[in-house]
Amino acid sequence: MKDTHLPNPRSDARRVTCSLVAAALMWWAPNHATFTAGLLGVLLMPLLVSIIQAPTGRRFGMEGLVPLLAIAAAAAHGMRPDSKVLAIVSMLVVGGAFPAHLWLEALRARTPSCEFLTLVLAQPGLALAVHILGPQTVMLDLGLRNDLASCFVLTAILQTGMSLVRDNPMRAVLALGLSQSALLTAGAMASEHGFTAEYLMLAGADLGLAALVLVLADLRNRYALTRIAPDNGLAEAEPTLSRFFVTAGWFMIGLPGGVVFFAEDLLFHALIEHSPSNAIGMIFASVMNGVGFYRIHLGVFSGRARDSIVQAGRRPKWLAPALAVLVLATLFLGLWPQLMLGHGGQH
Repeated sequence: MKDTHLPNPRSDARRVTCSLVAAALMWWAPNHATFTAGLLGVLLMPLLVSIIQAPTGRRFGMEGLVPLLAIAAAAAHGMRPDSKVLAIVSMLVVGGAFPAHLWLEALRARTPSCEFLTLVLAQPGLALAVHILGPQTVMLDLGLRNDLASCFVLTAILQTGMSLVRDNPMRAVLALGLSQSALLTAGAMASEHGFTAEYLMLAGADLGLAALVLVLADLRNRYALTRIAPDNGLAEAEPTLSRFFVTAGWFMIGLPGGVVFFAEDLLFHALIEHSPSNAIGMIFASVMNGVGFYRIHLGVFSGRARDSIVQAGRRPKWLAPALAVLVLATLFLGLWPQLMLGHGGQH
């Protein structure tokens, strides 16, 4: 799917700022009411953008109404935080567990990449899991938590499968991000170890995904890159972006050195302690995420570029330093993971 909105840096900045404020309220809320307001803000912002910028005939069609399911589920839990049923439903729907992943698909089809990326980086499903399991707004027994973890492991496998069949590199990368998000939520359900590991994996997954999307967005703007193909061959024309892309991807999928590698080890032990099948599923999803990433990298940068690929404009001066900061932050947290472990241990 192509982004249909015309870039307006000032307007985009305002919307992203509002989304970040809502995400901060959601993650660091002092009470349930504030958390609910932040969660609804995170979900509403991309939906409003998709409605405003959609063609008149598509604004309120079925595709546009599907994301309202997530907002309704979040609002219901906000009004009844003591209800176990509403807590479970909202966690599955907001987290995009199969088949509730369809609301994310519907939203992605209508929403510009920057707004959808902000939603994915905010991790509303994981935030809801942390909120429910941390302050104990409801009590979920271990068996039920393992069942919920299984739902999210299966969803991670589904999303990594989507990354393997999509031709649009941006959509394929976002599917990898959603797969990692599902694994995060599964780990948070499993045990105290998983609850601790999630903050490490959250940082690594978000930093890596942000770097990959920044690279692809720049290539789309300057080379009209909209599909994965063996003759894109952009490594020769963009060696710096190619190196940043492969390095950020390595760290995001869990290769040694990055913070995700350490987190996935904790996540594996958390899952296998109570459900070997979930642990096997997590390993399978992680391996396939690696396959999906290399497919994207090869389809964007490898081979000899066809003659029809022509550069339009120069790379923004801020892009390379921003990518360097993201990659170095991932490496820094991988070398000193105790900085995040201390935060996760508070729950």
